[in-house]
Amino acid sequence: MRVFVTVKHVPDTTEVRFDADGGLLVRQAPTKINDYDRNALEAAAQLREHAGAEVIIGCVGPPEAAKTLKEAAAFGADHAVLVSGPWVQTLDSAGSAELLAALARSEGPFDLVLSGDVSEDGYDGLVPGMLGAALDMPFIRGVSALSIQEGVAEVTRIADDSEETLRVTLPAALSVTRLLNVPRVITTMQVMKVSTSRIRIVAAGDVGVDEATLTLESLAVRALRVRPATQTRSNEMLHGDPEQMVADLVSRLDDLGVLA
Repeated sequence: MRVFVTVKHVPDTTEVRFDADGGLLVRQAPTKINDYDRNALEAAAQLREHAGAEVIIGCVGPPEAAKTLKEAAAFGADHAVLVSGPWVQTLDSAGSAELLAALARSEGPFDLVLSGDVSEDGYDGLVPGMLGAALDMPFIRGVSALSIQEGVAEVTRIADDSEETLRVTLPAALSVTRLLNVPRVITTMQVMKVSTSRIRIVAAGDVGVDEATLTLESLAVRALRVRPATQTRSNEMLHGDPEQMVADLVSRLDDLGVLA
């Protein structure tokens, strides 16, 4: 079995900053592996350990994402490939999926493609499905349990107030949730032991994508502005004995129309 795992190099969400002039996310903040991708990496590592799977990691990002791939490879991967170029800061979901699909085709074929359900910076959840479509694979998102036997993956996902169990014949693409597993803790020593020969950086042209199609003008979706959400808050202190304060509180909430 050959497994392709997508990983995104994202800003640390505890250190998110916005460009006051351009209104966009500052991606030069401290960075890390997208947390949701850790669950995909853990699933791939378990398949490598228990089923002898070959695991290849793919990423689209700036050159410094090589450090992210080195940590990702420490989970247990045969090698990792980063597609990078001057277009990376303005790339949209469609472009990311196109590049990941091209990389998967150049490194493939694969029996299983694993991705995190969403990325912490964009949080749109578009790339995994687009990737599955580009590779002409059946796609299931929101996977919270996974088992594979004889070329068939049985998955569980939670959909609204129900739990679905699905079977899909491989090859297939899956995006996974944080419920799938508990990712192992990767130590600094384990990262240091990852040979640089297991990490490759390639250009878009190396995987068959013309960089001219990755310009700002060619984007399907363009972020115009990002800003922190604001919420108007107010407070009012209630005084008196407990029964009177409860009555006053219910009255205020009723006046605001928040009581059913």
